[in-house]
Amino acid sequence: MTFYELLHSVTFDEIVPFLEKKNGGPVSLALYKTHYDMLRLLTPRSGEGENKTASITNAKLDYDWEKPHLDAYPLEGDLWEVCLAKELVIAPDVNASLGEIAACCLWHTSFYGFTEDQKDETFEKLISYGQNLLDPDIVRIKATIVRQQIETAGGHLPCKSKMLKIPSFRKKMNRHFPKEYCKRKRRKIARRKANRLYNEVVLKIGRFVAACISALSESAPISLDFLCNLFYANQYIQYSYQTYTGNAAKRSEWMLELIKKYGAFCGPIRPNAVILVTVSPEHPFCDSDRQLTDKIERMCSGRTALLLKNDDRLGEELRLDVAFYEL
Repeated sequence: MTFYELLHSVTFDEIVPFLEKKNGGPVSLALYKTHYDMLRLLTPRSGEGENKTASITNAKLDYDWEKPHLDAYPLEGDLWEVCLAKELVIAPDVNASLGEIAACCLWHTSFYGFTEDQKDETFEKLISYGQNLLDPDIVRIKATIVRQQIETAGGHLPCKSKMLKIPSFRKKMNRHFPKEYCKRKRRKIARRKANRLYNEVVLKIGRFVAACISALSESAPISLDFLCNLFYANQYIQYSYQTYTGNAAKRSEWMLELIKKYGAFCGPIRPNAVILVTVSPEHPFCDSDRQLTDKIERMCSGRTALLLKNDDRLGEELRLDVAFYEL
C-alpha cells in the first residue's frame, strides 16, 4: 500500500485521535485537515534515484520522547508527490491502526509546512540562515518590503513612537531587568525590543493589508486608509486558509467545516473583522460562498467588511483571509 492509497483508505476523523499522540501535545486540526486534503488531490510520482519505500517502525525511545510512538522513514524533506508514491513497508512488530500510521506519515510530511506557501517560507528562512541572518533580521527585511508595497499604493504606516502608545504594544514592551543592569543598558535593550516588536507588527498586519490592496476600488466597503488603521489595533489576530476540494460547489462547505469542526479560528474572536475572499475568475464568488462570509460576520458584534479578489491560480478553490481586531 502506498502513502497515497493509505490517505484514501482512512477518513480524517479516523486520524484525529492519533495526531496529539504523535505530536506529543496539542495540534492544529485545521492545518492537519488542510494538509490531508491537499495531499489527496496531488498526483503521486516516483522520483528518479529516490527511495521508493518508507518504513513504518516502532521508534526508539529516548529522553526526548519517552512514550511509544511510530516512525516513518524517509518522508521528511522529499517532495510530497514522491512521498505519496512510496510503498509503506510496515515492520512485523508494528501493531497500529491505519489511522495511527496515517497520522505518523502526516506528521513527517508536514515537518516543513502544511501547505506549499508554508513550505516555501520555511525554505526561504533556511536560505537566510545560511546567509548568517537571524530571525529579527529576516523579519526586518520582509517588513521593509511590505511597508514599501503599502506606501507605493498610497498607504501610511504609523511610526514607532505612535505604535508605542498602543496599550497591547506597550504591554509587550514592559519587562523587568536584572538589578545589576545600569540605566544605559536598560535603554539599549528596550530600544532593541521596540524595533523588533515594531517590525513584527508591520510584517504581520502589513501582509494582510498588502493582500487587500488589489481588492480595493471605489465601490469597496473600505479604503486603504481604513486598512492602515489596523496597525493601531489594540487587539489583532488573523487567519489564512485555502480550500482543497477540487470542486467549486463544495469549497464553502469545506471551509465552514474547518471553522466549526476543526477550530480554524482557534483564538478569541474580536468584535470587528475584515474578510478577504480570493477566487478565480472562472469560478467567481457565489451564493454558497456568501453563506461562508455571512457565518463569519455573525461571529462579530462590531463592524465587518468583505473584500473580493481574483487569482487565476486558484482554479476551483477559495482562499480565505480574515483579520479580527479591536481598536
